[in-house]
Amino acid sequence: PSWPRSYALPGDVGVMSGRTVTNHAGIFCADRLDIGTRFLLGHLPPRRGAERVVDLGCGNGVVGTAMALANPEAETVFVDESFSAVASARATFAANAPDGARAEFTVGDALTGLPPGSVDLVVNNPPFHTHRATSDATARRMFGGARAVLRPGGELWVVGNRHLGYHVRLRRLFGNCEVVASDPKFVLLRAVRR
Repeated sequence: PSWPRSYALPGDVGVMSGRTVTNHAGIFCADRLDIGTRFLLGHLPPRRGAERVVDLGCGNGVVGTAMALANPEAETVFVDESFSAVASARATFAANAPDGARAEFTVGDALTGLPPGSVDLVVNNPPFHTHRATSDATARRMFGGARAVLRPGGELWVVGNRHLGYHVRLRRLFGNCEVVASDPKFVLLRAVRR
């Protein structure tokens, strides 16, 4: 099979309904939308105006592109440790973003390249599988990086499987954490930088 591959999203995923995403080789869920991302797309943060939004661990960029469509005045920063993921995000954004939308694409680890206090919102669906093992080490690094780059009052939104207990880690790191939405499998959490 040849890469990159594109597929159309289903009609029930909010602003991304029916839109096309692009995946280069090695991207998580390269041929379909994963159910955690689907849950997040149904509960996007309500945003307005010129702000800086980060899609952390962006993969194919579907979440950041949805954020840009929901708030065309925002600048969206796509960050992933994978060159293939960032190339996929760039292609997904280019195919779907509103005219004049601003974006940056960065290959990096857990926001190490962004200045402290420079971001209004970080949205994250952290990976928790490393090969066959389950680990929250990557999520911990991502959460710490998000806290460092958020301005006071900035928010981190995280979607994850219920059983992972991210709320405990976020409460410890941010001093607060609330459930925005949940279903039997997933939880969407919000932590605010004080």
